[in-house]
Amino acid sequence: MEQLRIKIIRDLMYSKVKFWSVIDNEYLSLRVLVDTGARITTFSDSALKRLGYITDKKPVTIRTGGGIATANEVTIPKIQIGTVELTNVTAHSNEFLDNFKIKGILGMNVLSQFIFTVNLNDNIIILNRRN
Repeated sequence: MEQLRIKIIRDLMYSKVKFWSVIDNEYLSLRVLVDTGARITTFSDSALKRLGYITDKKPVTIRTGGGIATANEVTIPKIQIGTVELTNVTAHSNEFLDNFKIKGILGMNVLSQFIFTVNLNDNIIILNRRN
């Protein structure tokens, strides 16, 4: 089984992940932060708009490290990590991420689909798909 290896950059874990673009009808690669402390995958408003998703249809109240906030919920039909394709992934939008030039945060709703190991000696995370 293929392993996805995520390089840790400056103490942050980033990875290129392919997300389905409803505008282009194909995958687009985005560099996202891998966050084991985030419950759900979250995108900047600008990234979701680039992918063609409407971000103001389904507002939800969320609890973040900074407190209670409002986000919009979307369903991404396909996400590809390495050769693994996940379908119908729930994600939130957050305009706050645009302020930090972060396209997205890969949360535990995606990461829990994998068995992962953090190797701090080599500064990588290794993901293997759960059966």
